[in-house]
Amino acid sequence: MRAGRNRVKIRVVSRAHPATDPPLTPDAPGFLEEVVRHVAHPVFVKDRDHRWVWVNDALCELVGHPREALLGRTDHDFFPAEQADFFHLKDRQAFEGGVTVTIEAEPITDAAHRTHVLATTKVPLRDASGEITHLVGIIHDITQLKSVEEKLRLSNDDLERRVEDRTRALRETQHALLRKERLVVLGQLSGGLAHQIRTPLTTISNAVAVLRRKLADTADDEIREVLRILSEEVWEANRIITDLLDFARVRPPTCALLPVAALVDGALAAANPGPDVTVIREVREELLAWVDERQTRDAIANVVRNALEAMGVGGRLTVRAVAAPPYASICVEDTGPGLSSEALVHLFEPLVTTKALGLGLGLTTARALIENQGGDLRYAGSDGEGARFEIRIPLSGT
Repeated sequence: MRAGRNRVKIRVVSRAHPATDPPLTPDAPGFLEEVVRHVAHPVFVKDRDHRWVWVNDALCELVGHPREALLGRTDHDFFPAEQADFFHLKDRQAFEGGVTVTIEAEPITDAAHRTHVLATTKVPLRDASGEITHLVGIIHDITQLKSVEEKLRLSNDDLERRVEDRTRALRETQHALLRKERLVVLGQLSGGLAHQIRTPLTTISNAVAVLRRKLADTADDEIREVLRILSEEVWEANRIITDLLDFARVRPPTCALLPVAALVDGALAAANPGPDVTVIREVREELLAWVDERQTRDAIANVVRNALEAMGVGGRLTVRAVAAPPYASICVEDTGPGLSSEALVHLFEPLVTTKALGLGLGLTTARALIENQGGDLRYAGSDGEGARFEIRIPLSGT
């Protein structure tokens, strides 16, 4: 105790023998103390040395220590140092500032090592001369409230996540439906349009062949070059029509058990890499897939052609095939310039292309054909140069 300071005297009234004690009335000595002692919320009084000089029953129940153990001792005798230091800091703010201090949430560890969350109000008490001698603390145990708040927060976070996931799924579904609608319309147009265009192309091609034959001995170099250009343009136009027809005629697959190596070799032969392209083929010969031979070969060939066109003249084409149950994974890599972020957004959309020629149907058709087998085609990134596509088709027995 500090000398020279007035103390607030608090008389403890014992109710050990209620049957023999006189009736407790509002004007009886100790009436107010007895009322506060039985208040449901923890209440305590501390002196300037941070020692408890009075506690009610709820406080004892909260901390798990009897009144006799608490009186005359401080927070550091019962609680972890970090908690006790915080309690003393708030005590000093009340004593030195002479103001009510409110703590919205503070943890406290009881005798059973359970952590509670408290909302505490600390009010300075003054003697007759106005000097602050004690403080009274009123506690609300908000542990359950905080637990409910945390559960509500987690529930809200989970709900927000689910709403976001659902919204994203709906957007993706809507995009897929629009894409399919687009593809259906394109497919319907392709068959009739291709037939109408292919007929005059055949006429032009036949005319070029006749001119070459008739002018074989008399045509100069300029005429020969014009005829060559005509032939190439007819061939390119015919290829575009073939792409349209392939896209429009994705029929149900006729599946069989086929060696993946044979599918890859057939696709490489169809794509016909030039002599300036280095082809690296790494295929597990024992791999077997349950697919439609023509559809799968054509799809792989389309991906290979896309890689060859991206590289231009020369470069390295790598085709690897390994087991990745339940799929056979076929990766096609090139050493071209790679894909920009803008190109990736519309990568598999029909009629979207960065090439000077073509309709942008190669990858779209390849994806449709692979999905028709129960597999998938995706862009698999880059190892620093070029692009890598992965084709996954069902393994045998899956």
